[in-house]
Amino acid sequence: MNDLDVLLSIIENPTRRKILEALVREPNYPLRLSKELQMSQQSIMKHLKVLEDSALVRSHPAESDRGGPNRKLYVPTSEFTIIVDVGPGLFNAEIVMPDDSDELIEQDRIPIEPHEMKVENDFKEELRKLRNSILAVDKELEDLHAKRASLIRSKEQTLEIARRFVESNIDNYQVRRIIYESIKRPSLSPQQIGRELGIRDETILDVMEEFGGAGGKDHGSEE
Repeated sequence: MNDLDVLLSIIENPTRRKILEALVREPNYPLRLSKELQMSQQSIMKHLKVLEDSALVRSHPAESDRGGPNRKLYVPTSEFTIIVDVGPGLFNAEIVMPDDSDELIEQDRIPIEPHEMKVENDFKEELRKLRNSILAVDKELEDLHAKRASLIRSKEQTLEIARRFVESNIDNYQVRRIIYESIKRPSLSPQQIGRELGIRDETILDVMEEFGGAGGKDHGSEE
């Protein structure tokens, strides 16, 4: 499986999604998660192991607030966005990862102690500022979603024209697949197109030679 398949197989489980949602809100430990989600602690631990083995969360020992033995505290550790576009002329599924410059340093993920977040000003005013900040971000995201939806429609229309053009001029099904893939993903090299379609590099190169090369990559390059 590729990374997308792995992530989808993990987060398709509704319990694991609920656990991730709880951990994003606040670092947590298994017993409290089991009470919140009304599941056995053993079941919660199994899901946490899957998430930790996949590097979506990590755990570290934390002192018990009741004077007992240390317990495992779990925190989220990964940032990604899964995008799936489906339409009459378009299917695209991909993972978008943050730039290296945007990644949080590991120690920054250690939970901030409550006393470090005490406010000197009015608590309600601080909450109002936080809500307004989120509202502003949400508005920008809505604008971006609207712009993206418009671009997706434009891409879908262009791909539909490409599909009809290729189908009208090429009889061979495999050749149509190769040419369409080179149009749909113009930055791929012939070798990458071959891997995507499960077709030998030599066949891809022959088609590219006859009907036009791939877009932004050199034919002999794997980059």
